[in-house]
Amino acid sequence: MALRMTAHYLRNNPTQPGLNVKVLLLLCIASGVWGSQVVVPPRVSAVLGKNVTLGCRIQVDSNLSLTQSSWERRLPTGSVTLAVYNPMFGISIPPEYVRRLSFRSPSTHDATIILEDVGFADIGVYTCKVATFPLGNTQASTTVSVLVEPKVYVSAGSSALMDGGNDTTVATCIAERARPPADVSWETDLYGTSEAHMADDANGTTTTQVHYSWQPTRHAQGHTLTCVVRHPALQSDFRIPYIINVQFAPDILVLGYDGDWYVGRENVQLKCRAKANPPAHHFRWIRLDGDMPDGVETMNNSLIFLRPLQRNDSGVYRCEVGNDIGLRSRDIRIRIQEMSQKQMTSSMAVAGAIMGAVLALFLIAVFTIVLITARKAPPPTYTDKVIDLPPTHKPPPPYSERPPAIPLASQAPQVASVSQARRMEMHLEQAERASSRVTRRELQSPTHQPLSYQEWICHQNGADRVYINHREHYV
Repeated sequence: MALRMTAHYLRNNPTQPGLNVKVLLLLCIASGVWGSQVVVPPRVSAVLGKNVTLGCRIQVDSNLSLTQSSWERRLPTGSVTLAVYNPMFGISIPPEYVRRLSFRSPSTHDATIILEDVGFADIGVYTCKVATFPLGNTQASTTVSVLVEPKVYVSAGSSALMDGGNDTTVATCIAERARPPADVSWETDLYGTSEAHMADDANGTTTTQVHYSWQPTRHAQGHTLTCVVRHPALQSDFRIPYIINVQFAPDILVLGYDGDWYVGRENVQLKCRAKANPPAHHFRWIRLDGDMPDGVETMNNSLIFLRPLQRNDSGVYRCEVGNDIGLRSRDIRIRIQEMSQKQMTSSMAVAGAIMGAVLALFLIAVFTIVLITARKAPPPTYTDKVIDLPPTHKPPPPYSERPPAIPLASQAPQVASVSQARRMEMHLEQAERASSRVTRRELQSPTHQPLSYQEWICHQNGADRVYINHREHYV
């Protein structure tokens, strides 16, 4: 206030600077800006029913002396003194506040007070005053507001959550009688919806309710919803977990059959495990393709074979489980084998080894026979000694069909008698017939010139004779 008055005076009297400085000094001294200062928070929030601290820090120069510090409250009827501290005479508190109000640590530098059990009637403006000599009084004011901490709780929905049902209210988070209204929300990984409702109470507080709706499914059984409430009266977020309870018919799982049941196996059983909410209370084993075999007993949720397995134990068995929601069943087909899978594997291994040994012996025998046969092959004939011919040529005809060799003119002896001439004519006739046969063979390969028997020359090597045509070139 003093500073505002000083600024107003300087604006209205700008032409007298010397006088302005004197006035500024006097106003500052009068307001205690330089001599003393009172520091209080501008606003204080108190929680209903709890204690509140009203701080007042005093700064006094060494050339001043503190004579008294006090607290006053502004009411519609006027100001009321709440507490007085005098360095010489001590503390003074009116009777109506003596049980609820006290100085925290009174001194020439601290006039902080504590007000207990705050109620709505304590809302208002409080002023801390300091009297110094020779400057007089200095003061500062703070406003007290009362916060009402909400009462938080979670209530379940009005109807049970059924698996596969329609959207249902799962739970409601309530922040009751809060001032100001509380911020309420739900935290979850489910895909539901929230709906908030607020209602004002008679004492100026507000109640907030947030409903969470969701379509129930058994897979969310045991999941958690978390109600989160935020409010100025709370030092941190208020969190309340809520466990989801979804009711559903039994889910059944049959255990015990490993696919390796064989004749003679002992100590086997089928166990029917069920997950249900509410818990299952009915278990029953039956056989679908015939009567239950002898030596089998039902105990709780298990089907126990009290004897070694037999071939006629093969069949289809059913486990029935029921709770308050419904009845469910699970079938399992049991096949009893003649031997275990381990024994079958060993037998197959032995059979494979035997077959491998037999095959190896067979291959050895075949190889031996081929080798012996090759060693006993007959010696080569005259055709094996013929020089290799091209594919289009044939070897000469057999010896019985061969024409006799015709000696050259220089080598032929002179014929002395008619009988020798007759034999020559017979040989010529035979040669012509052989030549005609050779000509017919050559017609099948038109790319080669026909050959006559004169072109073949006989070479004799011991008992074997070889005919070679010198007009052909061989490699």
